[in-house]
Amino acid sequence: MPHDTGSIRDADVLERFGIDDGVERLRLLRALADSRERVTLHTAEDADCHVVSCVLGVDAAAGTIELEFNTDKACCDAFAGSASVTAVALLDRVTLQFELARCALVGAGERGRLKAPLPLGLVRLQRRDAFRVEPSRSAVPRLWLRERGGERAVRILDVSATGLAFEVVADAVVPRVGACLGACRLELPATAPIRCDLLVRAVEPIVDPFSDPTVGAPLRVGCAFDALEPSAARAVQVFVNLAQTRGRRARPRLG
Repeated sequence: MPHDTGSIRDADVLERFGIDDGVERLRLLRALADSRERVTLHTAEDADCHVVSCVLGVDAAAGTIELEFNTDKACCDAFAGSASVTAVALLDRVTLQFELARCALVGAGERGRLKAPLPLGLVRLQRRDAFRVEPSRSAVPRLWLRERGGERAVRILDVSATGLAFEVVADAVVPRVGACLGACRLELPATAPIRCDLLVRAVEPIVDPFSDPTVGAPLRVGCAFDALEPSAARAVQVFVNLAQTRGRRARPRLG
């Protein structure tokens, strides 16, 4: 199953997480170049026409950015005729998105590159600023996603006061970054079921060196709670606090 980070189109999300500081935008772009993290590119006209790339270099003096662009002629033609290109990447588990205009394709084949002026805008989805806890065997939360015809249970990977992450197994439907998963049902131990909406913040593969390489890797879907009711927010915080306390007690003492 291919990993698709997807692009964010929600105007409120774009405004809330936009980076106004040009120096910070430049730092993040250079970090992408240094890390060689995967960047997904797609055209403004057709989100399904996408290319997996990486940032090759950032030239602040010239005000340009270059990305790898090894793809077939049909895709090259689509990008060459596009008014703008959207780039989406994950850097240290944080989603970055920026728009490239006046793109030029340079070279072809393995040496193909896409060159453009530095983006004037960049979105960085905020890092989780709350303590995350992993479910214990004795206190397992459950999450049910609303789907056509009913609900589907998914495995929760971690929970914080501001959001949670769950696993999507190979061949399942993958939520897109920026999507809202409405009317979910969160079941925490010793708590009434919580109805909540989840905003998808990041989608990334779960790396397991011992897994079968012929089987599609599961994905981690990181989400933020969207306007939890006060009573529900308190219940989530209590669960996190108790799990954090249990975790401290379980650690072996040194000395």
